[in-house]
Order: sequence, then C-alpha cells, then structure tokens
Amino acid sequence: MENSDKIREHCLYKEWMSLQEQELSQLLNRSLNLNKTTADVDSDAEIGALVDKITQHFQDYVDSRRRLAGRDVSAFFSPSWCTTLENSMLWIAGCRPSSFFSLVYALCGADIDKKLSQYFQGFNSPNHSPLSSSQLISIDNLQRRTIAEEEKLSSRVASLQQEMADMPLALIARNSGPICEHNSDVRENIGKVEQAMASAMEEADQLRLNTFKELIQILKPVQAVEYIIATKKLRLCVQSWGVERDHEHGRD
Repeated sequence: MENSDKIREHCLYKEWMSLQEQELSQLLNRSLNLNKTTADVDSDAEIGALVDKITQHFQDYVDSRRRLAGRDVSAFFSPSWCTTLENSMLWIAGCRPSSFFSLVYALCGADIDKKLSQYFQGFNSPNHSPLSSSQLISIDNLQRRTIAEEEKLSSRVASLQQEMADMPLALIARNSGPICEHNSDVRENIGKVEQAMASAMEEADQLRLNTFKELIQILKPVQAVEYIIATKKLRLCVQSWGVERDHEHGRD
C-alpha cells in the first residue's frame, strides 16, 4: 500500500511538471503572435480561454494533492520525488503564495515602494508592460491579505509540529523500551496530527490557487501571459538546477 501511494504521488508530480512544459510551449507560441500595441478582442478572448484552462489544471492538481494527502500527508512536506533544492524552498508542501508578487514586480521592472511613491506624485515611469496605478493598489492589497493568511497558517503548522514533541507522544516515547514500538496509541496520536497537517496543506494549496486567480484577474491579458510564462520558466528551471546540484553531490 505504501509503495502504491508513493508511486501515485511521484506520478502526480511528473505529470504536473510535464504539463508545465506543455503549457509553456503553448504560451510561448501564442505570445509570438501577440500584437501588444493594439487592442484585439479576439486575441483577448483566446488568451482568456488559455488562461482559464491553465487555471483549471491548477485546480485539478490541488484536488489530486488533497486526495493523496488524505492517505499520506507527511510525504508532501518532504517529497522524495523533488530535488533537495526544491525541498529547501517548500512552505507547507509548496511554494509561498507571497512569492508570486515578487515575480510580477520583477517582470514589470517595478519596485512597489518606488512605484507607489511615483503614483502619488503623479509620475508614471515607462516599462515594457507597466502596471497601472489601480493595478498597483489592487496587487498591494492582495499581497497584504496573502501575507496575513500565510502568517496564520505558519503559526498553525508550528503549533502542530510542537504537538508532535509534546504529550502524549513524549510520554509514550519515554515509557517505551529500547526499541520504540509503533503501537496503536502511537498510530492514533500521529494520525490526529497528520489529519491536522493535511488540513493545513489543503488551506495552503487553496491560498496558492486563490492568490494566483486573483492576481491573474488584476493583470491585463498580455500581462497575464507574460506572468504565467515567467512562473513556468522559473518552476522548470528550479527543477533543472536541483537535478544538476543533486548530481554534483552524488544524490541522484
């Protein structure tokens, strides 16, 4: 059963990364034909359909993770199918949703403090795909809400990890023999903590998904395409860099 779960988890990850490559190729092909200087209703509709499909794939991935985590949540917090570099970047079994914003600002050549200051002074500096004043304010509000939710989830997970070291598991370990037994009491208490961890992971995944959806809604179609292309390139690069580093250190 454990091997079967491990295979499913590994396959889900491989399918997800393969999908990133496919979607990146589709987006790059679409962006080559994109006229950034004129408004094209048909182009916007086509981009919107593609973004909706990508968002649905994200939702499907979150749903699949939730189902598998219900059986083996611990594996998602230190996944064997990821490289050590990828694992070093994990926050509650995935990326920090607040990291989405740094990429938006980097793409638009924007420093949020500088841009907001310029806006309130009535100055607007040109960028390749500039964020409007209203977009900056909306993104800033979303970022603040996202960070607040992150902090709540981080505190909850920290408390759950502390519970693992507290009673009654601490008492069970202290009273055990030279070889710790995996008895019914241990299973029951670990199961309770894992159930809570699975709930935290589900909320973290939902926060990642909701943040992505709201951010895409704020961006214009061309900006959304540029942003999603960048996120997929970054994700695939991190995986590639991780594979190379693991090979260098003999971990492959």
